[in-house]
Order: sequence, then structure tokens, then C-alpha cells
Amino acid sequence: MISNCIQLLVQDLELACEPALQAMTKISWLHFDNVGDQSSYVTQIIMHLKNTIPNLRDNLASSRKYFTQFCIRFANSFIPKFIQNVYKCKPISTVGSEQLLLDTHMLKTALLELPSIGSEVKRQAPATYTKVVIKLMTKAEMILKLVMAPLDGNLEGFVAQFVQLLPESTLAEFHKVLDMKGAKLSKVQMSSLDALFKDFSKSVNNEGGK
Repeated sequence: MISNCIQLLVQDLELACEPALQAMTKISWLHFDNVGDQSSYVTQIIMHLKNTIPNLRDNLASSRKYFTQFCIRFANSFIPKFIQNVYKCKPISTVGSEQLLLDTHMLKTALLELPSIGSEVKRQAPATYTKVVIKLMTKAEMILKLVMAPLDGNLEGFVAQFVQLLPESTLAEFHKVLDMKGAKLSKVQMSSLDALFKDFSKSVNNEGGK
């Protein structure tokens, strides 16, 4: 029963953030001239967090573990959705990628402070929660760093870097990053990249399993 209630609260907050994620995908990322402050969609998401979390935290003050559960579930659900929307931000220029990376960092900072957001008493976030946020938001940051990484004349080097930064990624995610980069590749080049990706992934996973 309590688990279902927590899930409903997570869904409510996600729904409130959904328009901001949609707005993020509609930005013309290809035509950025310079990196500025955080984008308005990030400000909107943080506003929803500030409007929702303090009230929720107060109501669950006597059951701290349930509030922690809520925070962890929200991170585990919201951040993958954020990443799926990052993949939709295409085509994107290098400057656009830098802006999106800055936005991602600002959102990561806000999420790390989520458990105590809007509170006068700054308590350290539970380690279990912090671990989830860092792992998932770092993935988003790595995706954008790879979007900015050079590909021309450096196919093997790019694949090696990709697998190093995102060792748990799938071939589908690899294709999504290439798509964001606007890579113009022949079928032969694509087949070669896919084979390289599989080889590098296999060697990385074998090393990790030792």
C-alpha cells in the first residue's frame, strides 16, 4: 500500500516535469552561438522540485525512510526519462552540446540537493540516493561529451572512447549518439563501427568480469 502511494507521488512529480522535458527537445540546439546560463526548462524542473519536495518531506517527517524511498524512486525513474529526451535533442552543434552539458550539470546539482531542497537545515543526502543520481546523471554527461568528441578520421578512437566512458551501453545507444552527432556514414563504415563497438564492448566486459 505504502509502496503504491510512493509510486503515485513519483508519477505526479514526473508529470509536472514533463512539459519542461518536452520544451528541451524543441530547442534549436543546432543554432547556438554561445553558452549562457542554465536554460529555462532546467529552471522549470527545479521550480517543480522546490514546490513539491518540502511539503512531501514535512508530511513524511516521522517516516524518513519513506521519504528516502521516494527520492530514490524518483531519481531512478526521472533521470532515464531525461536521458531519453537528451537523445531527442538533434541535430545539435558543439556549442549546443556544451549548453546541454551545462544544463545537465545544473540539474545534477539540483537533484543531489533534492532531499533537503527548500529546507533551512541542510542535511546530507542519503548515500544510497546520491549514488543513484551520480551514476545516472554522469551517464547523461558522458553522452554529451561523446557527442562533442571528434569522429572524422578517428572511427576506432571514437569507439574506444565511447566504450570507455559508457561501458554498460548498448548498440542502440551507440547509434543514438551517432545520430545526435549527425554522422554521415556509409553502410560499410556503419558496419565497421558496429563490429568495433561489439569487439571493444566484449573486451571491456571481459576485463570487468575478471
